[in-house]
Amino acid sequence: MSYKVTTKKNLIIFHNPEDWARVLDRLEQDFGTAIRMRHIMRRELGFTARDHRGLVRNLKVGDVMDGHESRAPTGYHYEYQVHLDFYTESSQSWFILKYL
Repeated sequence: MSYKVTTKKNLIIFHNPEDWARVLDRLEQDFGTAIRMRHIMRRELGFTARDHRGLVRNLKVGDVMDGHESRAPTGYHYEYQVHLDFYTESSQSWFILKYL
């Protein structure tokens, strides 16, 4: 399955909240419903999830994305994102291999 994510050191950013919801459902199947609790997620998986509003640059007029030409003015807008903050690089690597 392909998700729209950005990976950085000890951070994974889900740009589409529905993608995170699908991964969270898979985590719930593997670990039970208690995994949705923040302290259990940190203890068992090595990360915490947080909601974030990321500032994203608009496309320039004439830029092509998904086969359509942008007519939006230049500037920025806020995008709802989910950030996963990892406490170790090994837990992040394991998560990427298993769930992304």
